[in-house]
Amino acid sequence: MDSSRGNSCGSTQIHNSGSDEDLMDQRKRKRMESNRKSARRSRMRKQKHLDDQMARINQLKNDNSQIFITMEVTTQQFVQIEAQNSVLRAQIGELSQSLTLLDA
Repeated sequence: MDSSRGNSCGSTQIHNSGSDEDLMDQRKRKRMESNRKSARRSRMRKQKHLDDQMARINQLKNDNSQIFITMEVTTQQFVQIEAQNSVLRAQIGELSQSLTLLDA
């Protein structure tokens, strides 16, 4: 009779061990699935960050091009105004000379 109880307990322990293993397998599968989801979210965040940085680079390149164009136009206007200023200075010199000759 004791041996049947022992077998009964032993089979329960084996059954419990199997149940424990199933529970461990379930937990392991859940953890693996959770890790996969976490890794996927991480990759998506990384890709979004990369896409945002690439968009920012393109925007800065466009801004830089616009600034360069504006700088070229401004430089051309400066050169033209400087040339006009030189002409006006020369005219002032000529007029001053003429005025000096008229006063003399």
